[in-house]
Amino acid sequence: MTRPRRSIEERFWEKVDKRGPTECWEWTGAHDNFGYGMVHSGGKEGRALRSHRVSWEIHNGLIPEGMCVLHHCDNPHCVNPRHLFLGTKKDNVYDMIKKGRDRLDMGPHGEQVGSAKLIRHDVRLIRKVLKRGWTQRKIAKAFNVSHATINDINTGKHWHWLLEDK
Repeated sequence: MTRPRRSIEERFWEKVDKRGPTECWEWTGAHDNFGYGMVHSGGKEGRALRSHRVSWEIHNGLIPEGMCVLHHCDNPHCVNPRHLFLGTKKDNVYDMIKKGRDRLDMGPHGEQVGSAKLIRHDVRLIRKVLKRGWTQRKIAKAFNVSHATINDINTGKHWHWLLEDK
C-alpha cells in the first residue's frame, strides 16, 4: 500500500514554527548554504524550493516572473507572509546594501568551499606572479587549476573579497 502524496502546503506547514502575527515564523526544516529554508516540490521530478517563496505563493499567489521575495525582517529563516515583499533583483541588492549585508555574509566562500583547490596564500601568490608577467596558462599549470580559474582571479570574478583582506 502506497502512502497518499501530501501537498507542498502540508509539508510546508509541518516545518514552520508559527508564532505571533508580527513575529518571525521560523523555518525548522532544511536550509541552503545561504540560510534560506528549503522544501521539496514533491514527486519524482520535483525540485528544492526556497520556503519563503513557497510561503509567498501560499498566501499571495504566484510570484511574477523575474521577481524576488525579500524579507522586511532580514531573517532568511522567516516565512511569515507579513515580513515578505516582492522586488526586482535590483531591489534585492539595494535592500541588502541598506541593511548592511553583503554576499560574504551569506555562505561559504574562498577556501571555505569544500571543492576549493586554492587557499588565500595561493591567491596572493598568483596575483604577485601575474604582476611579474607570468602567463595565466603557466600559473594554472603550476597550481593545477584551469586557465579560467586564473583568469577569474585576475579579473576579480573570484576571490575579489581577498583584495580587501590585509
